[in-house]
Amino acid sequence: MNDADRIWQGNFEDQLVRRIMNEMQTVVDPGLAVAHLVFKVADLKSSCQFYANLGLPPFFIEEKIAIIELRGGTHLVLLSVDEPAGEDVAESLTGQFHKRFSEQFDLMIEGKGLDELKKYRSELISRGIAAGEIPDEAVFGHYLFCIKDPDGNGITIYTSHAN
Repeated sequence: MNDADRIWQGNFEDQLVRRIMNEMQTVVDPGLAVAHLVFKVADLKSSCQFYANLGLPPFFIEEKIAIIELRGGTHLVLLSVDEPAGEDVAESLTGQFHKRFSEQFDLMIEGKGLDELKKYRSELISRGIAAGEIPDEAVFGHYLFCIKDPDGNGITIYTSHAN
């Protein structure tokens, strides 16, 4: 097992983390935030319905574009492609436990506990969204599960770290 596997499985060692952090030069800019995430989608209507079922309805829809506002003012922009999903739409497997860094993006619920995540997962399943299992171990203090949007874009749903 390599160092990255130990970290992502929640079994990271303090010494490793300290070494990596000491080697990095970091700058924190509290004014910098994610503005937009852009996905190409094969069926704009289906994708809009999927995100609405997550609790993220679009606030702007035209023939080939939809904009969904996420918490904090970040937008998810859905762009319709003229042909079925193929080479132009990146394939994705969901979840850090399937293929490292395969998600297109992550979402975070407000709740910090496992019970809150289980409740949210159950709500998604009741809305017709297939949701992966919640692993027994937390990753960096977060519990999680994975889903896919209609175009196969991987999304990981985490418990919150915000105060």
